[in-house]
Amino acid sequence: MSYEIIQQQLDKSWRLFDSERINFLCEVMTWLSHPDKDIRIIQIAGTNGKGSTGAMLREIILASGETVGHFTSPAVFNDCEQIWLNGNFVSQEAWVTAYEDLNHQLTQHNLTIANLSYFEVWTIVALLIFRQNKVTYAIIEAGLGGRDDATHMISYGDIVAYTEIGLDHQNILGHNIESIAQNKADLITGGTLVVSDLEQVSAVTKILKRTAKREGAHWFEQHDTISIQSETVNGLCLVINQQRYQLGLNGAFQRRNAAVVWQVLSALELRYQVSFNIAARQKGLANSFMVGRMQVDTINRLVWDGAHNIDAVRALLETVKVWQLSTRPILILGVLSDKNYDDMLAYLLPVFSEIIAVTPDNPRALAAEDLADTIKKLAPNMTVTPVASQEALALAQQKQGKNQYIMITGSFYTLRSVGEHYA
Repeated sequence: MSYEIIQQQLDKSWRLFDSERINFLCEVMTWLSHPDKDIRIIQIAGTNGKGSTGAMLREIILASGETVGHFTSPAVFNDCEQIWLNGNFVSQEAWVTAYEDLNHQLTQHNLTIANLSYFEVWTIVALLIFRQNKVTYAIIEAGLGGRDDATHMISYGDIVAYTEIGLDHQNILGHNIESIAQNKADLITGGTLVVSDLEQVSAVTKILKRTAKREGAHWFEQHDTISIQSETVNGLCLVINQQRYQLGLNGAFQRRNAAVVWQVLSALELRYQVSFNIAARQKGLANSFMVGRMQVDTINRLVWDGAHNIDAVRALLETVKVWQLSTRPILILGVLSDKNYDDMLAYLLPVFSEIIAVTPDNPRALAAEDLADTIKKLAPNMTVTPVASQEALALAQQKQGKNQYIMITGSFYTLRSVGEHYA
């Protein structure tokens, strides 16, 4: 069966509300002889910054001469973006080979691939690929929450790292920061080292520490001196412990993510008696790259960013403000109907010259026409045009003035539907 046909058949639901789901997935892992065993696994959870943190870790580990796998989600332009193997996207052929191993084990136990969701399949396939290629390290990002997330099936994690935890997916994870933090904290298992963003709100840190203690995990905390030396549309430069680092990633919020990265590296050095020297860290940060996360195309003056909640939108706009652009950008925007898009719009509308509204490629999408109507109610003088996603970029480029940037945001599904042929 071809890769394309398999992807079409996978169940895109999350299956998050089955209390026995993780136990079932752990059983599947047993059938597969635990592909997570004998790999140094770094799990990353949080609301914002997981992808960037994973990318920095991946490239630093690579620059240190080690083999590394990286499972990240969601994909933006191509599903294979979700599995990195030693710095490259996994091939469709390697994916199908691992999938066939999984499917064989399911068949042996009178099950089919329909018994797993898309995200569960991709998580397991990633682990199988990493085992097959004998990577030393595997970076595994949680998809949604922690307690019921498929990545909770991992039994041999070494480090659990938490990026910023904020309000998102309240209809699934909880309606306040405490319940969301607890859901994500429940990813922690005994014996792991737990690292956290040092600027978490105090209630979140308290919950993470309490859960780590309850589960028999070990809290690891290190305070490095990190400041921003410069930030322009061409890149970000950090000074970490008096050493200069040029980043391949954009956005002032990378300072917080880098602090998490530095703690993870120190935790690995402590646990395995390894070393990640300054040269490897410099090369790794310079090479760091994530599709659709503050992805800047300076030639065509495009910014692709999957900001899909209040905190991510704020971070995007703080970066735009620092850039001091000479002309207000054009915004291509698409959102999901279950997001707090009214508050997102309150931040976005004053910054842009006009808006092109699109419908993201997702069943939960807010229709472009409904988004445009909402914008007109909030800002009657704003020029807003609802169009089909595949037409949005060409229209924006027709309108684009000299030195004017176009920004595409609101959801990773927006980026995919607008820029399917861009990457």
